[in-house]
Amino acid sequence: MRKYRNDILLILILLLIMGVSLILFFSLQKKENLKVYIYSEKELVEVVDLSRNQELGINGVQIVIQNQEVLVSYSPCKDQICVHQGKIRSAGQTITCLPQRVFIQIEGSGVDIGV
Repeated sequence: MRKYRNDILLILILLLIMGVSLILFFSLQKKENLKVYIYSEKELVEVVDLSRNQELGINGVQIVIQNQEVLVSYSPCKDQICVHQGKIRSAGQTITCLPQRVFIQIEGSGVDIGV
């Protein structure tokens, strides 16, 4: 019985260490030099600094950049997948509206851990 209890204790300690590591990883990320690249019909239409709050309209798609996050607030397409996708905020994340042929991507040095 004691051996079984020690196994559970070891597993709980490992889970705690993993949880703390994940929290530190995400809290120590620096979000510098992030840019929002907006493509329409496979062509780059706009490059915007993520730290600049603004709204853009491309092919009927309303794009909101606010508080270092990007979201699609309105799209005339029927399925609304791009609207329901929610906010993106890190390098490499994307939002795509296929019916309107709009592609939004965040690029830059989004992960820099200085531990």
